[in-house]
Amino acid sequence: MRFILLLLMGCFLLTGHTALAGQQQRILLGDSTTELTLRDASFFYDYDKQIKEADDVLRYAQQFRALSEVEKRPQHELYSKWAWLKLDNRSKITDWVMSFGFARLPKLAVYVLEDGRFKQIHSQDAQARFEQRPIQDPQMYLPLAIKPGHSEYLIEFQTFANAPANLRLHSHAHYLSTSQSSILTNASLAGVVAAILLIVIVNLAFNRNTTNVFYALWTFLFLLIVIDMAGFTFQYFWPNHGFFSGQFSIALMAIVPIFHLLFVRGFLQLKHYHPTLNTIYVAATWLYILLVPTALYLQSVYYNLLASTFVIPLFVYTCVWSFRQKGPGMRTFTYSLINHLVFLNLLTIVGASYGNLIDLFQITSFIKIGYLIEVLLFTVALALQHKSLQGQLVRHLEQQVNALNRTVVSERQVVNEQVNQLKAKEEQLFTDLSHELRTPLTVMKIQVESLQYNIVENVEDSYAKLMAKIDELHKFIDQLMLVTTDKEVANILNKEDIKVAHFINETFQTCMTYVDPKKARLEITNRLDPHFTMQFDRRSIGNAILEVVKNALKYGGDGVDIKMSAQVTEQHLVLRIEDSGMPLSYDAHRQLFQPLFREEASRSSLSGGKGMGLAVCKKIVECHGGKIESHNSLLGGLCIEIILPTSEVDVALA
Repeated sequence: MRFILLLLMGCFLLTGHTALAGQQQRILLGDSTTELTLRDASFFYDYDKQIKEADDVLRYAQQFRALSEVEKRPQHELYSKWAWLKLDNRSKITDWVMSFGFARLPKLAVYVLEDGRFKQIHSQDAQARFEQRPIQDPQMYLPLAIKPGHSEYLIEFQTFANAPANLRLHSHAHYLSTSQSSILTNASLAGVVAAILLIVIVNLAFNRNTTNVFYALWTFLFLLIVIDMAGFTFQYFWPNHGFFSGQFSIALMAIVPIFHLLFVRGFLQLKHYHPTLNTIYVAATWLYILLVPTALYLQSVYYNLLASTFVIPLFVYTCVWSFRQKGPGMRTFTYSLINHLVFLNLLTIVGASYGNLIDLFQITSFIKIGYLIEVLLFTVALALQHKSLQGQLVRHLEQQVNALNRTVVSERQVVNEQVNQLKAKEEQLFTDLSHELRTPLTVMKIQVESLQYNIVENVEDSYAKLMAKIDELHKFIDQLMLVTTDKEVANILNKEDIKVAHFINETFQTCMTYVDPKKARLEITNRLDPHFTMQFDRRSIGNAILEVVKNALKYGGDGVDIKMSAQVTEQHLVLRIEDSGMPLSYDAHRQLFQPLFREEASRSSLSGGKGMGLAVCKKIVECHGGKIESHNSLLGGLCIEIILPTSEVDVALA
């Protein structure tokens, strides 16, 4: 019996508590009241669109709860939130102003209870123009005429992303001070962000890279968010386009994460230092890009907020990874990313946006403060990184300058050595030229004196020797002019298409006429394609080959073996003439193609030649765009290689 009695008493108390839960204490407005937060009102979140009109609220009166007791449920569509205000105005003030903490609301309707029914006193939707506002203020304010005594108001409102609204009542004087303070604060905040943006743009002008571009765009979008949340865009930019103003706000919230991810990825250089994390960031960026048209079509950023929730683990890992890096500005960058994670991802998005897990009424202030702290830290991190890069650049430039100075000194030494070598060559050339001219002139002088004193036996023979010496001097001077002047030798060449294999055979036969079989042996290796054709001057190239062979016969000694060969390698024809004579020294190879050079100690020309043959060969080969080289042969003597390009080359002689 006692148990049944206790059970009945418990049910009675529970029923009484339920009944009291549906009741609401009246909100007191006294003479000292200047501002009042309406958290003590009763709220009902109409997720299923049960309330069709204001009078339906009376049927759902038992479902109105204190804000802390309202069931929070994520919704991708906008839903109406109902606030039931029961007021007891004991002050002399009747002019009050209600604020919501937002610059715009997609839907707002206000009703007053009269004669048991709710009468609508204000209504607006997303299409409303700015001039339709009862109070022309950037933020959303609504005037209420609250009569002394008891009164009840019903407020239906929707918020972007279903974020919690900060319902407050202000006296008229307090509203004026609050409005002015809000405008001044938002304008100052916009000015600070604009100044940072200017710094970023100046930095971009001097450091043009994709990371700075993404940061500049992200900072610009943040500036637009500040201006938009302050209500300046709707008031000054498009006051007659309320729907577009809402779409603009949605677009900003949907686009700004894209450039944030791009900047983080670029600053950390994930492509080089963490390819796996870089791939995840690229995928997240593409996800946000695809969600932009989705948000505009659904007129909701619910899925964008959902994506921002999913990237929380990505940001946590990024913070841990970047904190461990030793680069300049990495710690500051990590702090900015932690700020973004706490203020925007956790408090604003997860806590106060979809689902309203946290009744964070100052959500717009948290967004602006979070972004401001983040952009300041990001700017400091970039400055530290650029300072380090500039220091590295200065050190690199110093190294380059020092290297350049060393190069200048080295080049100066090389030039001085070349000048000294040139002077030595000029002196040697003058000495050699004097010697080469003195010998024939001496012979000619003897011949003339013999004719003068009539001591020659055969006058005609003496004249013939004299004329031969004169012709020899003429030939020597012509050869000297050929190899030492700036004459365009290439212009006097008669280039024609020649079958190389046949030409080599002909030249070999010509060379054989100078070979004494008792003193020398000449052989040829010619495996060229009979149809292989090149363009060159037949006579000059033939003379060059003949000159090399005659040089080998002259200085190779008795029993010299001479081998000629021809082959095509890549884009060149290589003609090789080697002998079994004595090898040359390194200095001799360097001077072999210089005019008037002969290696033997005696400078007498009686042994034959004046040291001009190979110099002329070099000039002829160079006129064909080729080159001539020398090295010691495997046969024991000298090897001369004439290398000619298989295709025609433009040649310009200095």
